[in-house]
Amino acid sequence: MIRVSKSVDVPPSLLVADCSSYSGSDVEEALVNDHHKKCYLCEQKTGKDFQTEHHKAKAEGYSPHLKYIWSNLFLSCPYCNSRKHKSYVILDPVNNNIEDIIYHQLDLTNKTVVIQDLREGTNDDCTVWFLGRLFNGKNNLRDTKADILYRDLQREIVFFLGILLEYKTTPTPENKQKVNDSLLITKEFLAFKYWIVKDNNLYNDFQEHITWNRPMV
Repeated sequence: MIRVSKSVDVPPSLLVADCSSYSGSDVEEALVNDHHKKCYLCEQKTGKDFQTEHHKAKAEGYSPHLKYIWSNLFLSCPYCNSRKHKSYVILDPVNNNIEDIIYHQLDLTNKTVVIQDLREGTNDDCTVWFLGRLFNGKNNLRDTKADILYRDLQREIVFFLGILLEYKTTPTPENKQKVNDSLLITKEFLAFKYWIVKDNNLYNDFQEHITWNRPMV
C-alpha cells in the first residue's frame, strides 16, 4: 500500500442532484487512471475485474453520507474489497505517505509478509493488521485467494531482488534502468520494493523513482 494521488476534478456523474450511483463509467475510468489499474490496498493489477471501494464504509451507522463523495472512492480488487469490513478504519492513503509509515517486507525464509507501523507512539492496529491478513491469511493460514496473492507477490519480489542484485554487483546504466523500470508507478507491490531499496542502502540511487504520488513542494 502506498500513497494515492486522486484527480482534482470530480467525475460529473457524482455531481448531479440526488446522485444514486458511485460506479458510473466516468467514475470507473477516473479511478482506473488515478490508480494505474492497481488495487490501492494490495497494489495488484485489477485487470477488468475491479470494484469501486469506499475508504470509509458506506454502510448505515458508519459513513453513509460519503457514499457518493469522490474523495472517498478508490479502486480495489474484489479480493481486498470483500475482506475489508465496514468497521475497519484504514489510514487515509491520499494524505499520508503510507510507504514511509508502514514497513512492508516479504520474508522468503519463513514464507510470510511482515507489516509494521513505524510511527513512534502510534499503533495503527487496523491498517497494519488488515494488510497483514490480506497477504498472510486469517490467523496466518492462507486460503486459496490469499495464497494466490502471496505467490504473485513472491514472484514479483524475487524478480526485483534479482535485478537489484545485478545492479549492486555491476552498477551499469543498463542494470540501473532495469531497476528503474520495475519501480514505475504502474508496477505492482511498490511498497515492498520501496523498503527493499532502503534496506539495501540504495535510497540515494533510486530516490527519484521511489517517491510516488508525493505532493509538489
